[in-house]
Formats: sequence, structure tokens, C-alpha cells
Amino acid sequence: MNIKLKQCIAAVLAVSAVSVFAAEDTDALRSEIDALSKRLEELEKKPAPEKKADWTDHIKIKGDIRYRFQHVEAENKNGDDLSTTKNIQRIRVRLGAYADVNDFTTAGIGIRTGSKANSGNETLGSNFDGFDVSVSLAYFAIAPADAKYGTATFGKMKQVWHNATDLIWDSDVNPEGIAYDYNGQFGNSGLFGSVGYYRVQETSGTSDLNLGSAQFGYEQGMGKTKLTVGGSLYAYDNSTEFNDPQYTGNYLVDYRIAEVFAELGIKAIEALPIKLYGNVVNNTAISEQNEGYCIGIKFGDAKKGKWEAKYDWRDLEYFAAPGYFTDSDFADGGTGVRGHRIKAAYNIAKNLDFGLTYIYSQRTPDRTGTVYNQQFNTLMLDLMAKF
Repeated sequence: MNIKLKQCIAAVLAVSAVSVFAAEDTDALRSEIDALSKRLEELEKKPAPEKKADWTDHIKIKGDIRYRFQHVEAENKNGDDLSTTKNIQRIRVRLGAYADVNDFTTAGIGIRTGSKANSGNETLGSNFDGFDVSVSLAYFAIAPADAKYGTATFGKMKQVWHNATDLIWDSDVNPEGIAYDYNGQFGNSGLFGSVGYYRVQETSGTSDLNLGSAQFGYEQGMGKTKLTVGGSLYAYDNSTEFNDPQYTGNYLVDYRIAEVFAELGIKAIEALPIKLYGNVVNNTAISEQNEGYCIGIKFGDAKKGKWEAKYDWRDLEYFAAPGYFTDSDFADGGTGVRGHRIKAAYNIAKNLDFGLTYIYSQRTPDRTGTVYNQQFNTLMLDLMAKF
């Protein structure tokens, strides 16, 4: 009850008491006090008026800022005695707004530093000039009955396919086009999948570079373990006719990439969650330098606990996938790479994480087929704040 109402009731009681005592009518005083008490109880039981919904009820703002110190030693092992050592500082900023448009439609808009598909990093040291900023997300998604029948997404979106590793898709890549994905649970089992049709390069003519994708996967819970298996197909149309943004000139080959992947999660071994994961890819459009694989193990989970650590080994041949979309940090990005990666993360405080990554990698061969075995030793220290 608000203060003014209490003051009014007190004033009425005071006036009533004075008038009644003046008339020496105590019965009237009791009756009036009882009536006021009942009125007070009714007012206390009356529900407060509903607050009108405002924009904060259906729009969420999320973002993160990552500072990275990166030490790179690059050595040419082909006898040319070429080597470089660099200490680099980088920043990545991401900001997104996500809205519930109605009961079955959501929308997202995102911006980030950088403009490359597979990297949002901006290197410090350009005479204090401002950073390049690009639109990284612009989509809306339709999901009738709380995604019971799947979700259709239109625009520049997050990857709808499941990635066991980042062997051929860097996590920063946000494809553009139309996609449908489904995820259904049936007791301890689950089915998931997606199909998509994406525009990669638009031209002034009638021929464009497009990507078609399809994926199907199965999950099975077994006590404290969970097994996930699946397969994917990524097919580009007539890619040799289009510019390869990773290098000068057109793509050298066509790409029709078949993938199989698997993950085995163990919820707790002495209270420590463990995951084994891996995938294998093959570009079936050609018959040479067309394979790749990655296998790894992860301990802990920084998202649900305090820390995590993981290790993986990968070997991605030169024509296994387009190099423009692969992990930008491994061997300086691209394909024709192999090596080790050790990564750890620690949750310092709420929404503040520290990360450490060490990559020992090689690039071989180059796009002409020359084997030069360039070796990279890369150490990255990350500090990331989320909000």
C-alpha cells in the first residue's frame, strides 16, 4: 500500500475519533474502525495494475570484446633461410541485437570489427585510425510452434549446420542465403539436420557462385555419455569460374565436399566432463590433395564451469576445401596445412575469460605444388569480456 493511502486512513481515523469522543459515542467509533479495517484489507488484496511491456521485454543486446596478444614465429624450411618473428596485438568487437518479432518470428542484427569472412580481428598500430566495422548478421527466422517443425532462416545468418571442429569452417563465418534446420528430441535420442542455399559471389551476369548444403545427424544418450554422429555435403557450383579471395586468380578446382563427424561426450569422470571429437572431409570433385581430417579431446567446460582445455591434430590438404573459410589462425589460414593445437580457457569472473592457445603447424604444399614446409609457432593470449 502506498504512503498517501495510509496517511488518508490515519487522518480519517483521527477525525472520526475526535467527532465520536465529542459525542461520547464509543459504539459508533468501533463500527467506523471496523469498516475502515475491512476496506484496508480489500485494498491490500487488490492486484497491482499490470505494467505495460516495453522494448526490453522483446529485444536483447549481446556483445563481447576480445583483446589478443599474439606471438608468431614463421620459418621457411626450404633452405631459403627466411624467418620472421612478430608480436602482434589485436582487437575483436561483436555487438548484436536480437528481437522477438511475434510468437513465431525472431530477427537478428549484428556488427563486428573486420570485414573478412573468417576473421573479425583488427591489428593495432595504424596511427590510431579507427577500425573497419561491418554488418556480420542480418536475418530473420520463422519457427512455428516453438521450432517443433524446425526453423527457416533468411539473410546473413549464423551457421545452421553442426560443426564438430573448425577444420573447414571458421566460427566467424556467417553464410548468406536461405536455410532450414531441425532439432528434435525423443527421450534419450535426438535427430538434427539442415539444408541451405547460399550466395557466395554475385555477378552482373546470369551465373553466380552458390553453395548448397545438407546435413543429417543423430544423438544418443547412454547414461553419463552422449554419442553424436552425422554427415554433411557442401557443394559449390562452377567454382573454377570465380575469383578465389584467398589468392590471386580463380579457384583452381571445383568443390563438392563430403564430411562425416562424431563426438563422444562423457558427463563426469571424477567430476570432469570429457569430449572426444573429430571429422573427415573429402572433396569428391577431384582426386588429388582432396582430403582432410581433425581429431581432438576436450577436458572441462568453461561455459558451465571454471575452465577447459583441449588438444587437436589436423591435416587439411590443399584442395580439400576453399581456403577463404577455414580457421584463420591455423598456419596463418588457408589450406595445405597440418599440425597441433593446444587451447585452454579459464573463467576469471562473471563474463570475463582468459584464454591461451599454442599452434605448431606447417604449410605444405603451396598452390603450385611446390613443397616448402613453412613452419609456424603461434602463441595467443586472449582476454574477453562479454555483456
